[in-house]
Amino acid sequence: MFHVLRRVLPLLPALSGVIGLMGQPALLALPPTLTASLILVHDWQIRRRVGLAAWPSDGFARHVLVDDMARLLCLTLIGLPLFLLGTALRTALLGA
Repeated sequence: MFHVLRRVLPLLPALSGVIGLMGQPALLALPPTLTASLILVHDWQIRRRVGLAAWPSDGFARHVLVDDMARLLCLTLIGLPLFLLGTALRTALLGA
């Protein structure tokens, strides 16, 4: 995984919890969507650097894309219970 994604992906579950504390379920799709677009831009940059190189370079670009998208999916699924926990904590604190 590359430097930018190494810093961004671990923040996704925490952001889900914060969005739950804010009580804004509509924002839940925003962090994964922005991260997916960052991954796609990163894939475009890799493929641009590879250019017309041999198949192994294209295979590397595919591997990076699939690996990053799989991590994004797993971290998004991990974030859903944290969102519910944040929502429950908000309800408990506000007493509503």
